[in-house]
Amino acid sequence: MPAQQPSESPQPSYPQQPLKQLIKQIHDLRGIHPAADQLKLPFILKNTGETVDDFFSNLVDLEAREQIKQDRLTGFGAGGAHQLVRDSYIILHHGTASHGTFDEFRTDEFGHRLDNPGAHPGFLVTVGFAFICMNLSTEYQPDSTFRYLGEQTVAGKPSYVLAFAEQPDKATLTITMIGPGGVTEHLLTQGIVWVSQQDFRILRIRTDLLQRQPQIGLDAQTTNVDFSEVHLADLPASLWLPRDVTVYLRIGRFGTHHFEEAFRNVHHYSDYQRYRVSTKMLPPQ
Repeated sequence: MPAQQPSESPQPSYPQQPLKQLIKQIHDLRGIHPAADQLKLPFILKNTGETVDDFFSNLVDLEAREQIKQDRLTGFGAGGAHQLVRDSYIILHHGTASHGTFDEFRTDEFGHRLDNPGAHPGFLVTVGFAFICMNLSTEYQPDSTFRYLGEQTVAGKPSYVLAFAEQPDKATLTITMIGPGGVTEHLLTQGIVWVSQQDFRILRIRTDLLQRQPQIGLDAQTTNVDFSEVHLADLPASLWLPRDVTVYLRIGRFGTHHFEEAFRNVHHYSDYQRYRVSTKMLPPQ
C-alpha cells in the first residue's frame, strides 16, 4: 500500500487570529480602528442579516456588461499570459422571493449562452459573485463564527469590519469544485466583510479558503468584491451589486501535476438593467 500523506494541522481561522497578524496578511485592513470588545457584534449581525435578506427578496432578473482580464501567472505573480474577455452577465431568479434559487451565466452579443467564456487553454473562468454575501444572511449566519474587528472607512463610508469562518461541523453553504479525474470537493470559506454603519449594506467582502485543498491541488483561492449602488427605474429599493471583482487562485503540486501555477481574473461590471427575454412573433403560415 502507498504511504499516506500526513494530514495538515488546521491553521487558525480569521476570527481566531490576532488583528495585527490579519493586517499583515490582508492589506485592506490597514488603517482599521480596533474594536475594544465584542459587545456590538450581535447588533451588527442582526441588522446586516436583515439587510442581506432584503437584498435577496428584492433581487430581480438582471443583465450587466462584464469585462474580464484573465492572467495566467508564473512564479506566483511574475510573467505569464493574459487575455481580455467581454460579454453580458446574466442573473436569473427562480421560485419565490423567500425560497428562490439563482442562476448566473454569460451570453455573447447575440444572446447565446456561454458555458465557458474565454476558456482558451491555460485560463480559468470564475463566476458566482452576486451571492458571495450569503454567509451574512439570517439563514446562514449560524454556519459561521464571527468576530468584530473594528471600524474603517471604505469608499468614503464609515464601516464595521467583521471576520468570519464557516464551521466544518455546521456549514451547509459550500463551494463545490471538481478537480482532476472528476474528484469533487466541497470547500469551506473564511473572510473579511466591511458593512456600512449607515444602512448595514455590504460595501466590500473578501473570501479565502478555510484550509488548502491538497486533494485537488488548490493551495489558495482569494476573492475580493467591491459593491456599488444600482438604481433601477421600476424598483423602489436600490440594489448593491458587484462592481469590481478580483479572483486569485494558486495550484500546487499534486498527482501527476508537478509544477505550481497561479491565475488572476479581474472582473468589472457596468450598466446593470432588467433582463428581459425578447420574443419575435411570426405570422401564421
